Amino acid sequence: MQKYVVRLNESLMQLLSLFQAPHSLAIYDISSASLEVRQAVSTLVGLINRSQPEIYLIYNHDDRFWLEQIPDSLPRHSMNASGNDTLGALIQEYRTRIQGIIIYDPSQQDTINLATTIAGLRDGFVATPELAASLQQQYHLPVIDDLRNYQWRSRLHMYRWAQQNFLRDTNNLVLAGLTPEGLTPLRSLLVATRAFVYWLEARKYVPEPQVDWLSERALFKEILATYPAGALHLGWFPDEGSGVQLTSQHALPVYASDYYQNLEVWLSLPMADMPLPVAPVVQISKAPQKKTYLSFTISDGDNIQYCQHRLLQLWRDNARGSLPLGWTISPALPYFAPSLAKYYLESATANDELVAAPSGAGYMFPSRWPAQHMQEFLADTGEMMQAMGLSTLEVLDTDFLHGLGLLPFSITGMGFLSKRLQRTFTSLLTPDGLCGILSGAGTFWACWHLANKVPWYQSLGLAMSVEQAVQLITTTAKIRRQRPLFLNIYVLAWRMSPSTLLEVMARLGDEYELVLPRDLLAMLTQIL
Repeated sequence: MQKYVVRLNESLMQLLSLFQAPHSLAIYDISSASLEVRQAVSTLVGLINRSQPEIYLIYNHDDRFWLEQIPDSLPRHSMNASGNDTLGALIQEYRTRIQGIIIYDPSQQDTINLATTIAGLRDGFVATPELAASLQQQYHLPVIDDLRNYQWRSRLHMYRWAQQNFLRDTNNLVLAGLTPEGLTPLRSLLVATRAFVYWLEARKYVPEPQVDWLSERALFKEILATYPAGALHLGWFPDEGSGVQLTSQHALPVYASDYYQNLEVWLSLPMADMPLPVAPVVQISKAPQKKTYLSFTISDGDNIQYCQHRLLQLWRDNARGSLPLGWTISPALPYFAPSLAKYYLESATANDELVAAPSGAGYMFPSRWPAQHMQEFLADTGEMMQAMGLSTLEVLDTDFLHGLGLLPFSITGMGFLSKRLQRTFTSLLTPDGLCGILSGAGTFWACWHLANKVPWYQSLGLAMSVEQAVQLITTTAKIRRQRPLFLNIYVLAWRMSPSTLLEVMARLGDEYELVLPRDLLAMLTQIL
């Protein structure tokens, strides 16, 4: 069994310590560059930004917005080179830092992950064969490795070779799962930190005889087992349920971050004191009336790249602030991007409740997390929640078939159902201000009880449209005739918005009152 080497927030602090605060930032706009150039630039910038970030890339409009949130005390200047010209400009400016090019094989797309790993270890950057040939001709750059020469029999064979030849030399603080398809801007951070990069399918159980009789799942587990408990898993997985189950079994918290941009820059900025969310303007009466109380909890806050992109779009919806809403957000966001966390906390209205996202200090499944590491995980969770003023925690868990990847969905709605673990969470987190737990990604039947006098609530949902949300609410209200009735709806952030939720409320009658999740839980406590 692994030894818990460091607490999770200490792992994050070690990650932060890899980067010195920048003296200034050069801004390059690569939004119009080709895919192959953006891939090359992203990995090259990881090399340049190692130790002390100097480059900030504009991939899209979100990067321009967040750049404005960086304190004015940090000088920044926009560079003339942009688009495809950026790569040549960077090579000329930083030629002495570049050892060469790693060429990946487009016919074996997963080799881009191996190329990213090698780039971090050998101070190079990643390129397609055509781009590499052009750069060699123009800048006389050497080729560190050409991955077309190996002719691996399968992607599993390639990742096995990567494990045997490079894993031991990579950073044991962090690893990442990245899809080899398209652009995943996280590669800059992974080159900067010399991380191991892979993309293995935990649902593939059949062994390949030519690869030491291993399956993709078996190799996945072997790789995870080399990391100390508390190491950080970035990126994502081919399948959420089976991927998070395996990382949880090895006590590795997950931070979904495959599309996070300029992360090494954000990690290098000093952590600021977090302002606490504003208190609600209208306090809920002590005695709930005989009506139906509703709250909405918007999903995906554990996903830190969502906090950089989709959450920003939702947050800027004109309807935000006009109705009470719960927003899940990562309690670890102040570590990964203090300016982002500060923005959300400072701009929250009295109608915005920030809810600690699944399942606390990182995404994990409590029923799969090793018992000997649970206390440390919850200590980190409490510390992070307290720093951000969060009093409600959303927890997801898995069931047997979902965790093995044998079903694409959870038959329990990813509910946090273990009463023993509920008591553990509440007993350890109540001193840090926990006032309630929202369980699961939504089912068709809400239920609730007290765990150590703290309300636990299995949410309704997952609401994906106005019509579905209205039907879910009204049908449940008809079936459950008792009043007062308390319904928390888990809302899919990728389909719904404050404007669509305002439309939901317009379709409901006066017998429904919308409140914040924390107020719904507080009222529920009074009748239990």
